[in-house]
Amino acid sequence: MPENQYELFKNQLLKHRKQIIAKIEEIDTSWSKTLRESTGDISAYATHLADLGSESNEREKETRILDREIKHLREIDKALKRIYKDNYGNCSFCGEEISDKRLNAIPETEYCIKCKKNIEKNHNHIA
Repeated sequence: MPENQYELFKNQLLKHRKQIIAKIEEIDTSWSKTLRESTGDISAYATHLADLGSESNEREKETRILDREIKHLREIDKALKRIYKDNYGNCSFCGEEISDKRLNAIPETEYCIKCKKNIEKNHNHIA
């Protein structure tokens, strides 16, 4: 892969990494607020049970988003490591070159489309 392509993918990955970190920080900030702060309730009365349920659902949704973003961040970091080790763009399973089309769509991918399909197929049989 030409050096300028490495730079293009590296910059794209770094940009996406920055966006993910911002999203994680946003969730962290949200979690640091109390229920009264997040709903704007300044009364001295106890919070209604329905509000607690809504808050719980919101936190659960944010937890799923956070888990997904952290997983994605790890994938990006692994891709950046492959760039720095000069083995970016090669399938981690079969060693073949990953198509430019696939790398443009999913720059953090570590598998060619054929191996990814096989991995998913085998994973679904196990599960």
